[in-house]
Amino acid sequence: MSTDLNKTIEALLFLENRPVNIKYITKITGHSREAVQISIEELKKGLASSGSALVIESNDKGDYHLSISEELYDSIDQYYKVQKKVRLSTPALETLAIIAYKQPITKVEIERIRGVQVGHILKVLLEHEIIRIVGRKDAPGKPLLYRTSDKFLKFFGLMSLKDLPPITEFEKR
Repeated sequence: MSTDLNKTIEALLFLENRPVNIKYITKITGHSREAVQISIEELKKGLASSGSALVIESNDKGDYHLSISEELYDSIDQYYKVQKKVRLSTPALETLAIIAYKQPITKVEIERIRGVQVGHILKVLLEHEIIRIVGRKDAPGKPLLYRTSDKFLKFFGLMSLKDLPPITEFEKR
């Protein structure tokens, strides 16, 4: 396969810094689905055989993501725990869980579930870019709709929302 295509896909995965699907990669590169899949497999093998710290991972939807190899997590994780840690309060985590499982959702709907006001919590989650505004609900007042962001997936080490535990797992408790 073309080393130019390999380099382009590697750069794309690096720059996107989020899971991307084949359709998106083919659109950006102008190559066929088959060529992109072959190139991704070549990149995976090349990274593995070179002893690179980087790996290309995929999820059940076929999205690809550039990450670090699992054996490096412990040493790198210590640095990031000290330098980059975002601390979320229990109310913020509860609000985030509601958004993750019910998205897209409005502030009023979240407050109905939690039973308390969440305006400040939403502001904090937006500032940390863990959630995002995705539009307005077609309802009186056109309230804002909130969703989790790609940073949410990274924050919790998920490839996609399908990797969240089933909500039934929590209902048993």
